Amino acid sequence: MPEIYALIVQDPKKRVGYEEEWMKINLPRTFAYLHKFKEVLLSRGSNVVRELAEKTAFYTMYSIGEYTFAPYKVVWKRMASDLEAVVLSKIKTPIGEKDVIPTDTTSLIPFKSAEEAHYVCAILNSSPVRFCVRSYSSGGRGFGAPSIIRHFGIPKYDKEKEVHWRVSELSKRAHTLAK
Repeated sequence: MPEIYALIVQDPKKRVGYEEEWMKINLPRTFAYLHKFKEVLLSRGSNVVRELAEKTAFYTMYSIGEYTFAPYKVVWKRMASDLEAVVLSKIKTPIGEKDVIPTDTTSLIPFKSAEEAHYVCAILNSSPVRFCVRSYSSGGRGFGAPSIIRHFGIPKYDKEKEVHWRVSELSKRAHTLAK
């Protein structure tokens, strides 16, 4: 799996970069480092990102919120021709355990529990769901938008229901085998 380490100085609740004054006081070296790239960051190609950065902090990132840092995330590619979901959580890195942050070309559903995430992942990876998505979502840029989830009546995970935890366990096993 390719690894890119990202410096994220975003307030996930407010969904904008931490205030510049706060950064200068609390993280002065981080602010100084980012300030070296101010012009580059303010010239980002996306109008939406550039305008947000101009209104808030120049290092603000788009589409970073509390969901980004959920303990478990079900993620799939949006620019594909088939739905292949995976559960992401923290990983060990040379600089400690870190959150896996999916790129902006993926869709994600945040979860608090591994069991529920694996349950939903298994359902999304099922042949009927994948076939259904392929039948109405053309491959490429628009494939697998987050809105696809509305088309499926996925029952809420219930750990008391044997079929739910069995499906979850099968997804965990598939993830282990895929490694």
